[in-house]
Amino acid sequence: MATHLDKPIIGMDRGASFTDFAIIESGCLKTSFSLENRSWETISTSYARLSAEYETDHIVFSGCATGMPDAMQKRVNIIAEIDAIGFGGASLADSRNCVVVSIGTGTAIVHFTRNRTQHAGGSGVGGGTIKGLGSLICGLEDPVQIDALAMKGRASNLNLTISDLGYEEISFLGADMTASNFAAVKSKTPEDLAAGILCLVGETVGIISSICARELNCRENIVVVGKVAGSTYIRQVLNKVGELYQTKFHYPENPGFATVYGAALKYEYDRMTA
Repeated sequence: MATHLDKPIIGMDRGASFTDFAIIESGCLKTSFSLENRSWETISTSYARLSAEYETDHIVFSGCATGMPDAMQKRVNIIAEIDAIGFGGASLADSRNCVVVSIGTGTAIVHFTRNRTQHAGGSGVGGGTIKGLGSLICGLEDPVQIDALAMKGRASNLNLTISDLGYEEISFLGADMTASNFAAVKSKTPEDLAAGILCLVGETVGIISSICARELNCRENIVVVGKVAGSTYIRQVLNKVGELYQTKFHYPENPGFATVYGAALKYEYDRMTA
């Protein structure tokens, strides 16, 4: 029995901030690109171009389908976003049992095991938080610029730490760990403000993800995907949280396209196992 479909799969994922497109052939992510736009007019243009170029009936869609044009709706196969996140993250990490943390505009946490997915949790804190707070506090909306600033700053100049409370440690928390974000503002430099924003997001996502992973017996297999997964500062914060909670975070290649990739893989899996 064949293990892959005979033609390429066109994948589309319409998120809250970006629309991702991908071409998947023989289970591999061949081509991908993003548009910082979710209007159907813009999506339809890219969809039409890809359809003409690849001449395939295998077209999948994940994300918000509300308002999808009728002509597109008749051709696409809609994949549940939770399934897409799980299949995509697990495949990028080459894992059969893991917790996939998708940090997009918000954060979704999905347990993937035995080709099945379960929504384990999530948070409204994510890339949208970084963009919004970056605009309000630093006058910047570009996550790449915010990340670069944060790498030069110190979140401890904004956060109340355990040592600030007069303790050397509390339970498993060391003296330098955050007791309260933005509760002790000693600096207002752009670098420290950016660090404070990313620290807030990274710690929130890391703690929630670690708690979910511990409950699901996946301490060593937390796969981080989504556009924010490429942030150097966020990765540092997640790794620090992992040390505290005895969990391990993994960062596969192409994390920003995990969901659209996973939608195609889920579609192919269903077709090949039907």
